[in-house]
Amino acid sequence: MIEEQKKSGRPRKYDADYFPHYCNHNRTLEIIVHKYGNEGYGFYYRLQELLGKTPRHGYDASSELKYEYLLSKTGVKHEKADEIITLLCEFGELDGNLWKESKVIWWYSFVESLKELYKRRKNQLPEKDDFMLVLLSEEGFRGTKEEEEELRDTEIHKVK
Repeated sequence: MIEEQKKSGRPRKYDADYFPHYCNHNRTLEIIVHKYGNEGYGFYYRLQELLGKTPRHGYDASSELKYEYLLSKTGVKHEKADEIITLLCEFGELDGNLWKESKVIWWYSFVESLKELYKRRKNQLPEKDDFMLVLLSEEGFRGTKEEEEELRDTEIHKVK
């Protein structure tokens, strides 16, 4: 009974203390390293570190302060960050529309790499819609009215 109470009172965790860092680089990382050297390599993995410790693994860089924090955590200047993020969007690593429209980072394959972590926690893997709903509820959504309604409808259907 006490063990049961302990489990039910513990909040679910939606961040990560680690993520897989593979020795064999994918095509995207190879191109980033070729174009930007160690600065690009550092940006790539430091962005993953930031996403790993951010609840639900997305990042909202829409305000100047949050964008500056992104730059400080990744260790690059504004122009280089924009170039690398644009490249990641072109390769389909990041959600390009979300970045262009709202300056929000969602890296699907990174979140997928955490599947085993969430399986052990017996939590569902965070999804983009979950992350966007958190943004909507915490700070007010900066998308279009249609996007906001679509997100709310998605959440209503999930609950049912």
